[in-house]
Amino acid sequence: MTGPINRRRHPAAQPVARPWDDPRLDEGLRLFNDGHHWHAHESWEPLWMGLEEDDKVFVQGLIMSAAMLHQHGRKVGNGVRNHWANVQLRLEPHRPAKWGVDVDGLLGQLRRYAEDAESGHWALDCKAVRIARRKA
Repeated sequence: MTGPINRRRHPAAQPVARPWDDPRLDEGLRLFNDGHHWHAHESWEPLWMGLEEDDKVFVQGLIMSAAMLHQHGRKVGNGVRNHWANVQLRLEPHRPAKWGVDVDGLLGQLRRYAEDAESGHWALDCKAVRIARRKA
């Protein structure tokens, strides 16, 4: 089951003109790559609130990726399954990359975690997932 896709800026948030240059994006990526998925989610959320349309959907996909791995680490099968469906819906349109973020690489890694949870093995370490970013 997937949730609705919110494409509108939060009314209390200031618009973000250049999200690819926003330090909150990089901070979230650093936290994510250090295995701190919950904190990455928290870093990206204020950025997400100031975005609209496809940019907002993209950051929402990153947030849900972090949430999916958080659920994997807690061995919550339904949480992994639901987040995986939402991640695919939000990130697939941004393949192969957006803002230098390797979307294809992230989706490939996350697919393995979705399969791991579905099998009930829980054999993978969710802290091993990395998001690659090449800055221009």
